Amino acid sequence: MDMPEYSYWIIAGLALMIAEFAVSGLVVIFFGIAALLVGSLKFLGLLDDTTWELTLFAIISVLLLVFVRRVLNNKLMGKENQRNGEDDSAGLIGHRAIVAEAFSNGTGSVTYRGARWQAQSSQPLNPGDMVRITQHDGLWLTVEPWTVPSNETV
Repeated sequence: MDMPEYSYWIIAGLALMIAEFAVSGLVVIFFGIAALLVGSLKFLGLLDDTTWELTLFAIISVLLLVFVRRVLNNKLMGKENQRNGEDDSAGLIGHRAIVAEAFSNGTGSVTYRGARWQAQSSQPLNPGDMVRITQHDGLWLTVEPWTVPSNETV
């Protein structure tokens, strides 16, 4: 049993669209869409010459890649924005930590959410003291003794 010529375009289009899941770069899917469009036009009888089929396939593929990919890539993949002026990219400032190692010469270590951090403080601190994180700079935290604000309860 011989398949009609349009079915090859449609099968190729579906295979390319499925292949996008394996490749995942928003490229192969546009070739699949172009193949489906050419197969549909062939099915409707609007195309009957192989040269026109291949030309239309190439034109549609390139147009989709150039114009649609950019829009979809931004919407689906998102953009990474650089934060300017943000002192605390990790969201540590204002949180509580526990002193793990006594501070000598202004430096020691604290434990925050199970992780041990190097810390500095202008005040003497002892193991077990609760501190507030006031600054985060790379692998260093600046801390101060925890004081309960008037509107907060412990």
